[in-house]
Amino acid sequence: MGKTLLSDPRAASLGIAEVVNMRAKVGDQLHVHGRVVGVRERQGEIVEVRGAHGEPPYRVRFTDGHEELIFPGPDCEVESDGK
Repeated sequence: MGKTLLSDPRAASLGIAEVVNMRAKVGDQLHVHGRVVGVRERQGEIVEVRGAHGEPPYRVRFTDGHEELIFPGPDCEVESDGK
């Protein structure tokens, strides 16, 4: 997966044990899971990484053909192409 668990001192003040930093590269797949019953998952290919070191935001081309600039939230997951 494209998630990396990192310890973060800010997390303790928020009552969170760890912070998840997302990293991706061009060609990886982004899965946006539905947050509401009846809303289906969206999938797309990351076509541009605008953040440093693979961090967001990402330009994603979804399976329906439209492109969108995405700042992924906790409902998103990156699937690496394995290269």
